Amino acid sequence: MKPNQISEHVDAIRQELNLTRGISPRIENVYEHDDSSLHLVTSDRSEKSLLLGPGGRVVAELAKRTERKITIYGTDEILLRRHRLRLTMSRIEEIALDLTDSQKIVVTWLKHLIEQELSYPENQIHYKSVIRKNLKIALAFSGGTDSTASTRILTESGFIPDAILVDLGHHFQNPVDIKLAEDWCFKQKVNLVRIGVVGASADLLERVDAGRIHPCGECHNKIMACIREYVIQTQCDVLVTGELLPSGRQSITLNEGLLIIHLPAALSLSKHRTETIAEESGKKLFRRKFGCNLVAKSHSKGWKNIGPSIFRVLRELEAGVLTTGQSLEYIKNIVQE
Repeated sequence: MKPNQISEHVDAIRQELNLTRGISPRIENVYEHDDSSLHLVTSDRSEKSLLLGPGGRVVAELAKRTERKITIYGTDEILLRRHRLRLTMSRIEEIALDLTDSQKIVVTWLKHLIEQELSYPENQIHYKSVIRKNLKIALAFSGGTDSTASTRILTESGFIPDAILVDLGHHFQNPVDIKLAEDWCFKQKVNLVRIGVVGASADLLERVDAGRIHPCGECHNKIMACIREYVIQTQCDVLVTGELLPSGRQSITLNEGLLIIHLPAALSLSKHRTETIAEESGKKLFRRKFGCNLVAKSHSKGWKNIGPSIFRVLRELEAGVLTTGQSLEYIKNIVQE
């Protein structure tokens, strides 16, 4: 479809909904992908806001009338995203001379993905490539949306990763969620490595019960320490995570011979993109929930722990990882727990 055809639909929808704020939003480009989805590019955030409409009503009706899945981008957010991708590229060049042969294979693949992402949404992303099947690569896996999407990108690209799930116990993760993660890995033929940590978190639990600490930072460090230990034991020199925030140069670290790639951040993916990739892989998406069981428990101790969780959501909103609607869902979940 052409921009003027979409604009005619949008003008009609806005009139029917009696939306008189602003002027008719300008649609600069329309890209159609292989799955028939439409990707609309507007001038900036203000134009995108009008095209979405209050509560997403305009774009929802547009999707209904065109019978297409529709995603909207502002030119300003595309420019920022491409800037971050180029920063990731610059980081690869910084460490190029210090990489092992297997790490060089991984970053060459990553550069190929970044080059594709630089032409998105004009062109659809294709992850398939030829990778040595015996190449060792580890993945920090929680079973959540972002680590699931990262796993999917790796397997679609030809890697056979070890998905490492650190099980800290029922205080942190629901057994049902663990089972869902196991089932997903089995269906995807992904090797799930489950590491149980017994008794190591008693002190953290006591401090959360007393309302003295927000658990996220310490818990994250504990999980990464367990994964690093496994990686060292298995002599793997590449670790991939599903982190979204440390974008650009911060998305890749090389420390004591271990290459860590925060894959969604390195590719400057949004939560919408990781949810889409995860859903396409067969993962069922339920209502958005912030954090693990222990984080939810910490919120009952008052603003001292609610504040840092909301701040995290706002950081992801500011970074363009979350939309305002997604952020509102997470904040509602935080304050209602």
